[in-house]
Amino acid sequence: MKALFARALASRWLFALCLLLYVGFVGPQLISATSTFAVLAGLGLLGLLAAWSYRLLRRFLRHKE
Repeated sequence: MKALFARALASRWLFALCLLLYVGFVGPQLISATSTFAVLAGLGLLGLLAAWSYRLLRRFLRHKE
């Protein structure tokens, strides 16, 4: 299970899909919501996507062939 989770975190395609879902559907509704909890949840998801993108970027910039 741990290896599957690590592989999913390293997948560029899964990241791209999650980013498109967030930008296209989830993010705008959550950040512009009237509920404070929904806005905080949207910002939390944005933070998780930013951390994931930093991890992927760092991994691919250090990768040597």
